[in-house]
Amino acid sequence: MLEDNRIKVFLTVLECGNFTSAAYKLGISQPAVSQNIAELERLLGVQLMERARGEITLTENGHLFEGYARQIAHWYAVADRAFHPDPLALHPQPVKPAVLKLENGTEAEVWASGSDIHIELK
Repeated sequence: MLEDNRIKVFLTVLECGNFTSAAYKLGISQPAVSQNIAELERLLGVQLMERARGEITLTENGHLFEGYARQIAHWYAVADRAFHPDPLALHPQPVKPAVLKLENGTEAEVWASGSDIHIELK
């Protein structure tokens, strides 16, 4: 599976609410969770989470990064499905986007992948 483990760890910590539960869910040690979050913070140059008594709270930068992390994880999954399609899927081939002309002269491409709908303005 195509993914960045640090993104997966970050999103799992958010889902679980603390490092210990995230470690259990991921099947790794709590220090490994801490190291992944610390590495993300080092690479980004910002603090993503406040840690207190076994709970986490996202910082303002953490909330901002959460949106990017979810998008990155989504597109990793889309790319993975493109190269490893589900043999039971009804439409395993990528669907060509529909092009919609908007009133202001711009175009929007609309397509679906799995249960997601995507819109890109051109």
